[in-house]
This record gives sequence, structure tokens and C-alpha cells, in this order.
Amino acid sequence: MRSLLFTLVLLLCSGTASAADVVASVILSFGENIAVAADGSERVLKRQSEVYANDLLKTGSEGRLQLRFSDGSRFALKPESEFRIAEYRFEQQQPEEGKAIFQLLKGSMRTISGQIGKPNKENYRLETTVATIGIRGTHYGVEYTDDGIYCETIDGAIDVATPKKSIVVAAGEGAWWGSEGRVRQGKATGQTGDYVLPKSDEVNHPNSAETSPENKIDADEAEQANEVSSDEAQDDLVESGAASASASTIPASDAEIEGVDTDIPQTNKVEASDPTGNGSVAPDGALVAVAFTNNDKAKGLLAGSGSVLVGSTSAVTVDSTGTGDQVTGIHYIDSQPNTATGSKAACSPCVFTGGTDTSLISEVGNLALGGANITWGRWNAGFTLTENRKDQTLVGGYHFMYSDSLTTQAQLDALTTARSGSYLYTFTSGSTNLTAPQIDTGATGSLVGYGTGAVDPGRIYGGTYVLVNWDSLEIEQVSIKADVNDGTGIRSFSLTEAADNKGVAIKTSLNDVLQGGELALAGTCSGGQCSVGGNDTTMSGQMTFDLVGARADGAVTSYGASGSSPSSQDITVVGTVLLDSSGPAP
Repeated sequence: MRSLLFTLVLLLCSGTASAADVVASVILSFGENIAVAADGSERVLKRQSEVYANDLLKTGSEGRLQLRFSDGSRFALKPESEFRIAEYRFEQQQPEEGKAIFQLLKGSMRTISGQIGKPNKENYRLETTVATIGIRGTHYGVEYTDDGIYCETIDGAIDVATPKKSIVVAAGEGAWWGSEGRVRQGKATGQTGDYVLPKSDEVNHPNSAETSPENKIDADEAEQANEVSSDEAQDDLVESGAASASASTIPASDAEIEGVDTDIPQTNKVEASDPTGNGSVAPDGALVAVAFTNNDKAKGLLAGSGSVLVGSTSAVTVDSTGTGDQVTGIHYIDSQPNTATGSKAACSPCVFTGGTDTSLISEVGNLALGGANITWGRWNAGFTLTENRKDQTLVGGYHFMYSDSLTTQAQLDALTTARSGSYLYTFTSGSTNLTAPQIDTGATGSLVGYGTGAVDPGRIYGGTYVLVNWDSLEIEQVSIKADVNDGTGIRSFSLTEAADNKGVAIKTSLNDVLQGGELALAGTCSGGQCSVGGNDTTMSGQMTFDLVGARADGAVTSYGASGSSPSSQDITVVGTVLLDSSGPAP
């Protein structure tokens, strides 16, 4: 059956918004959702992301998205939907001039109209290939179905005009348009999404479902909810288990209305899980660096690494009954939701839950260094990792390195004054202050110590090290060397700081890396399954680097890199390592 093209149109009287104009913001984003700009570039959509005129919004297979437009209108998109903002214009000083054009290309949505179309209903209409829909101040939904297109009204009414007839779809009613042009009208099914608004006649209606006191809205809110055409209708799209417009009322203070992650308790902090029952809450300012290989169904095996700084939107739980503070739970929410780079870009939230038994952690170690306490280990089983409520499948273990004693800003300022030139942070051969590098097969190997082996072109030293310049506060050089047997031979990984498009090595600002930042890695893997016909595997990834101790006595780091071999085999390497301060570079 040929799919019907359904287009939501808000006509413009006085020009259109340019692609650079911010027309809406994201108030809720679950799953993998993106915006495709007019030039084809893509952005990950998170809470508070800006949305522009001409954007094409796409929700993933488990994606859900809620938007607030500048005129006060709200839109909720269900999974696997595509919604284009073809035109949009609105100025608060001249609301009567506001007009726009939207296009729902696939999927399902609900919307509450705002100020656009309120003074002049002709400025707000919805068009399909078979019908034109106008509003009277409305909350309604639209969905593509196997049989065509379905529309239902929750509040207000919509006018539907086809070449053959015109109908009004009132609150509680739905209408179907078949591919053959037939129109059928009946009771609303609620199938456009589990998003409903409280209606004033439901608040104390004798036949409505009983609601608890905290789930009732007062008379003023009820009146606002009933005035669906008013710009005070702040009763946002709220998720509930209801399937029709007769659902019980939902409080206007529901967390999901405002785009707040519903996993976050509405207090000052989030909480991480405590699977062992012996956990304690990590203090603000503590940090855990993590690394793992994710088996993505669409993209294959990908190395992930990053660090989580404990604060108001991120939490860590540690179990101290064994060796040091072993990380058993992490709840992380991206503090920069508009950022689409790095391994943390999709976290809203990312949640790690360890096993109930810390004996499932291998390579556990802890160390006191310069007054700082550091613990590391690798969960091998019993743990779960979810990103945006989607369970992830990992190959190998979940590596962590934790410290609650990061070098403070005051200590860094003092060191900046006292030090000059380049200082080395190194890994020494034979040290056990690490989780061993692990590859996509699950096999583990060893890091090559500083000063060991040949010095590669462009490197100052051999082995594993980081070179920090205290004058420019930049990371000048990075070298990670690892050897792992993949069963057919030894893979030798050589990772360095990434280069720009002219081949010049990038010197990353120290301030950009500390406390949860990352620097980009590039390099090669040779030997074993990495080399085919004399060709090696090109690798790319990221590294975290966080100083610990009163005099920046060491650095907690994690790294991950991915590549595709000449025979199209996914290649990854991940791990964590504590680098010691070795003083001024010789």
C-alpha cells in the first residue's frame, strides 16, 4: 500500500524564519533522537537542545521527544517518527503575525496548540494528501497506520476538509483516512500516544477514575486546562497509562512535563544503585573513569571510555567492604545535552549497576598517592549498563578507576605558578596500577612501560606516557602502547593524540580535559588480526585524564579506541591506568 504523506502546516503571512533561528527547545528526550539540519548535518537531541527552522527531527526505535515552541505550543513524538519544521515564525510582541509549516513524514505525534492560530485560525492548519485540518484551539494527535492516517482530538475540535466532504472531529472523537480516500469517524482510541491532558470536567466528574489528592489539580488549573486555546494552557503533554481522553487527571507538576528525567528524584541530587547493599554515596567532586567495548547492533563493536564527576546530576555508589572503594553503581546525565561528540553524548541517563557480589571484580587494586586514594578494577559479570533506558551488550568487562581526591583548583593554581615547562606522567613496566588492556575478543594483555621499546616518529619517548606543559596548560603528547594476543598473534596498539586535517598534532587544553572531559586519540593496530596483506588497522578513540593528589602526583585515566581491519573485522582496545608524575621531562 502506498504510504500517505501527512503534512502539518502552519501558514506564514509575513516571511519565514531562517535556518539559524531557534524556534523550539527539547523538554524531554528518551532514547536516540537526532535533528538533521538543512545542510544534512546531524545533532543529538537531549533535554534543553535547541531546535531550528528547517530541522528534520527523527526519533529512534525507542525514542520519545517532547518540544516546546516559542509560541507555547507543545509537540510529543513517538518512536520511529520524522517531523520537519518546514517554516516557522513567531514574535511575542506580534502574536497575530505568527505562522508556520510543519510536516509529519512518518510515525505518530500529539500536540497542544499555542498562540499561533489563536487570533486567526487560518494561520494554523494541517494538511494531508487527502484532507486539510484546521483547529479551534486544540490538543490532538496524528498517527500513520497500516490503513492510512488516523487523527483524534483530546480537547477542543478540529475541522477536517476533503475534496468530497467536511467534518468536525470533537473532543473524544477520532477519524481515519484510508489510502483509497475513504473517511471514517468514531470514538477516539488513544492510539496516538499515552499522552493525555486533564480536562476540567474530569477533575470532580462522578464517573471519572478516582485520583489521590496529590494527583488532582485545583480549580484554577482545571479552568486553564479547559481553555485549550489559551496561551496559559501549561498542562503539558504528560505520559500516563491511559488509553483515551477519559483518563484520570495528571498533576501539572508531573516531572515529565518539564522534561526532567523521571529517573531523577525531585531533590537536589540523583542516586546511583546499591546492588551489594553495602554501598555508600560518593562525595561531590569524586570521579570515576570507565572503559568498555559495546556491541551495537547497528554499528558493530565500539570502544567506549569516559569519566563521571559526582555532582547534582551524576552519582556514584562505592562498596568499601573489600579492597578500597569499589564502584558498584553509576548514574550519569550529560551536563551539556547539546553536545554530540565523545562517548558521553548520548547519556540522558547512562546507568551502570554492578553485581551483588564484588568477587566478580578482577584486577582490584588501591593506592594512596599524594594524599589521594585511588581504586580500580574490572567487573567481569553480573553487571548491567543502560543508555537512555536501553540495555547495552558489552564484550568483555566494565573497567573503572575511582578517586575521591582530585587535585583541587587551588592546588592547580599553585602548581601553575610554581612549575614551568613540560612534566611527564608515566606508566612503569611491571606496575599493577591498572586494569589490563582488553580487546574485542575479551582477551587481555599488557601496557608497554615508559621508555620501553622503539621511539615512534614524532614521539619524544617510547612506551606509555602523557606530556603536560605547565606554561601553556596543554597536553602536548600522548602515547599509549599495548600488546594483546588475539589468538592468532600479538596485536600491537599504538595510540597518540589526534591530529587536525593538516596532520598537525592537537594540543588539548588541560582545563578542557580535567573533571570529566576527554581528548581525542588516533593510531594503529598491527599484528594478529589487525594486519591483513601487509595493511594495518587505523584506530580512533578518546582518553580521559584527571589529576589526583595535592601536587598532581598522578593521573586517573581511561582510554578506548576502535577500528575496522582491512578484512572488515571490528577491532577495539579499552582499559584504565594510573599514571605517576615523573617530574620535569628530560
